[in-house]
Amino acid sequence: MTRNNISQLRNRSLFLFSDEEMNPRQDANRDEVSKAFTPLANNLIAKILEAGDCYLQYADEHAVARRENTFCASNMHGLIIEYLSQVEGIRIVQISKGNSILEIGSYKVWIKKLDTKGMPWVNITKSSTKRIYQKAEGEDTMPMLILGYQLDEIERISHVYILYLEGHQHLWAPIDLGDIAASNQVLITPNSSNNEPIVTVKQKTKRSYKI
Repeated sequence: MTRNNISQLRNRSLFLFSDEEMNPRQDANRDEVSKAFTPLANNLIAKILEAGDCYLQYADEHAVARRENTFCASNMHGLIIEYLSQVEGIRIVQISKGNSILEIGSYKVWIKKLDTKGMPWVNITKSSTKRIYQKAEGEDTMPMLILGYQLDEIERISHVYILYLEGHQHLWAPIDLGDIAASNQVLITPNSSNNEPIVTVKQKTKRSYKI
């Protein structure tokens, strides 16, 4: 299956559904998203880092399988889903066979790996394109967010973001969960004795990515 950066979905010829099929999801507001995720930020990051640790341990035990292109994405995705489901208030929603997202408060949350520019990569399918463009089927119009993670050169989780679509501008804007954790006075620091993963807390800036 072809993999494409989200930015390439600007081309409407790539849409795999008609306007009649598309019901708009509710808009996500930055302040409301931040408010919803602030009390969860430290637990989210802790569980995501636990999932990352579990992945690294498993990957070390399967050096040959680790060379395959899909090994990291599929295993990391499943582990993050599993560990985040342990957080109170988070529910797993299966949207198709073998494909799950999370429901957190009044948001649907899609787990995606981010590239070095902070952009998610998606498979161009009817369902994924609908999620990218905040389109829904039936009466489910909850806003769709992306919980994105970045990896360093040895596949440790280095950054965690919540991405939301800014209205009808087709701009995916990130919220750094490390910043929120810092504002909660939850310190996430490396342990030099066992080289644990680090979530970097950056200076607060607002960026947007056009799709």
